[in-house]
Amino acid sequence: MLPERLGPYRIVRKIGRGGMGMVFLGVDDTANQTAAVKLLPGDMAAQADFRERFKAEIDTLRKLNHPNIVRIFGYGEQDDQIFYGMEYVSGSSLEEQIGRGRAFQWREVAQMGIEVARALRHAHDRGIIHRDIKPGNLLLTDEGQIKLSDFGIARLFGNARLTGAGSVMGTAEFMAPEQAEGRAVDPRSDLYSLGGVLYVLLARRPLYEARSFLEMLEKQRSEKPLPLRSVAADVPAELEQIIHRLLEKDPERRFATALVLERRLDSMLESFSVPPAVGTIRVTVDPAPVGLPPGVDPPLADPLAVTVPATQRSEYQPPSVAEVPERLAGEENEDGDSGPDVPADKPDVSAVSPQDAASRFIPVRPGELDHASPERPESTWFSAQFWALTIGLLALAILAWYMLQPPTADKLYQRIERQTADGSDDSLQQAEDDIRQFLARFPADPHAAALNDDLERIETSRLERRLELQAKGLKRQTALSPVESCYIDAVHAARIDPDSGIAKFQAMIDLFEARQENSGPDGRCIELAKRRLKELSEQSENRHKEQLSAVEMRLRYADELAKTDRQRAAAIRRAVIVLYDNKPWAKEIVERARTALEKP
Repeated sequence: MLPERLGPYRIVRKIGRGGMGMVFLGVDDTANQTAAVKLLPGDMAAQADFRERFKAEIDTLRKLNHPNIVRIFGYGEQDDQIFYGMEYVSGSSLEEQIGRGRAFQWREVAQMGIEVARALRHAHDRGIIHRDIKPGNLLLTDEGQIKLSDFGIARLFGNARLTGAGSVMGTAEFMAPEQAEGRAVDPRSDLYSLGGVLYVLLARRPLYEARSFLEMLEKQRSEKPLPLRSVAADVPAELEQIIHRLLEKDPERRFATALVLERRLDSMLESFSVPPAVGTIRVTVDPAPVGLPPGVDPPLADPLAVTVPATQRSEYQPPSVAEVPERLAGEENEDGDSGPDVPADKPDVSAVSPQDAASRFIPVRPGELDHASPERPESTWFSAQFWALTIGLLALAILAWYMLQPPTADKLYQRIERQTADGSDDSLQQAEDDIRQFLARFPADPHAAALNDDLERIETSRLERRLELQAKGLKRQTALSPVESCYIDAVHAARIDPDSGIAKFQAMIDLFEARQENSGPDGRCIELAKRRLKELSEQSENRHKEQLSAVEMRLRYADELAKTDRQRAAAIRRAVIVLYDNKPWAKEIVERARTALEKP
């Protein structure tokens, strides 16, 4: 049954329903404000621990005040039910647009990534991790702006108690590997999930195919996604590199912060000269519903409906709940707390009991957002302290602006040269970010070819270390390509018998080198095999020379011994045949021993 009012909001219509309860379009006639009013399930409102979690999550939302994050208006209780009012976003979620076949261009996806990175930077700077970045939580307004929603929702509805350690919480399809393993998460876990969203928008297919929730978790932990450009050929190589770096299994190999990601995407768009302006992403939406009061601007669209031309159909469809359950509950913050700290001066919604007044609403005023400090009495605008502070801040701003200007090609290349002066693989890896930035911004520069070779050397060195660790059993086994499997098999063989290793490396090269698709990791693996084959061959040649010299001495001794002890001399010659008959490099000396035996 549709309630007539919830707190200050007159309910117009229901606009959504899900595991978190019902969502209504409400209007605050006094404030002339339209809101999305979320009414939580009634059975949860009666649970003391749920009230505690609700209070903690509302205080989390108080810390957030950013144009790319859905804002909270207030919260309260009515007729034993808890509700809260949020900013109403006229538009639809990216999940809904994907489901309706929307085809996204790489420029607008990059711009979306920048806006989400800004929202995450704002949250991460305040110690808040979203934990559930997915297309359903990214809302696209009619003006083309992205807004991130549902901070704390996964935690709030995750369990019937405060979340505990070692459990899994989030949406499986976009969950970071460390999150899938129940380990502590950090801001880089949100960046992995964002990388998954950007991949899906461009590839128009899921990151991984799985038949169950557990299978999806396992793939997040161990399987690599297909190279993005193999399924979305129009995506620039730099954008592919950025997204695959976000999707690294090891958090240490992802971007360190959302700010670094934002700058990389900005730099990439700038290198293509025509970056899309904020607010230019447009959506065709259904007409607004009727029934709003005079004086209130109607929303332009139902947030759960969007119209997309039939020609923009996509192959990707969001997984159904029956196929992959969205959430498992329970995860602490990385510091072990069950939720954000609650300031003592915040209103406590859990204090509202069914025996109190029938309805109570606590608005969150703009001044409370982002934990703004209380206003202080204004000092005179013309005081010496004011002007000194203003000049100091202006100088700092100018210095910061100067420091943040991207370096020129010459300065950036000089910095790379200083970092890589010793020519080692380690120094190249330390300069990797600068090398990638140079290639993205100055692809036509004369130094670009050499830096591309350096980048290939970095990737080859990284692959070699990974395969060596797996061959030694020091790294958890991950899915290997056929070329990588042959490489590890040859490494094992070379440890036992170098000649056997040489044969296996040569066979691997003969088998796979002529393949047309021999690029990327497989191509690097072939180059590693050639390098190892050359090293082993040189070592083997020196070893064979030493052995031949020793056998030669024994045969000369047998020739002398035959004058006095023919039986002992024959035994030495037979020993040479037994030990070296199957060695191609010893063929000549074996024939010499056999000829001597045949002499009467």
